[in-house]
Amino acid sequence: MALDFGELSFITVLTIQPQVESPVEFSSIWHKDVPLKVVVFAWRLFRDRLPTKDNLLRRGVITHDCRMCVAGCDCVESSSHLFLHCNIFGSVWHLIYSWIGVLVTNPFYVPDHFHQFGFSGGIGKKRRSILQIIWYATVWEIWKERNNRLFASIESPVLQVVDRIKSISYMWMKAKHITLPFNLHGWWLSAFTILGIG
Repeated sequence: MALDFGELSFITVLTIQPQVESPVEFSSIWHKDVPLKVVVFAWRLFRDRLPTKDNLLRRGVITHDCRMCVAGCDCVESSSHLFLHCNIFGSVWHLIYSWIGVLVTNPFYVPDHFHQFGFSGGIGKKRRSILQIIWYATVWEIWKERNNRLFASIESPVLQVVDRIKSISYMWMKAKHITLPFNLHGWWLSAFTILGIG
């Protein structure tokens, strides 16, 4: 049965989510507690300029057969898929949400997730700043794990990736704020409770 143009347009509207421009200004992603290379990485991520497999395919670097996610989930590796919706890497966020004590659903696009995550714990400036640090640490560690799986055939369990996120976010905060009254153990258990803003 052939579809006419009107039916096709209706199905397209229902099933395909066009990318909506969701600009993230560089001034809003700058964070003094996050290493510059990670901020630049996030900037590239927001602009969809990372060498994900869908981008490499568009540039003719890889073939159509090589475009699937390294996690083996049978989906094309795009930024949105890899960082938010992959069965493996997306599950990292569920553990992070549990750790910080928030309940949210991932939006479709990464810039929207950045904005949502920063406000998921309320609107307090200190809390938002800490959430941003955790967000940067999470996308950074997901990317590193993706590259380890792709280039070194080293696969870490999701819980180990989350442990690295907790450690790196703690190190970034302590490097800039030596006098903060918390230790790694307290941070590990509950980031906001240990800071007295839970």
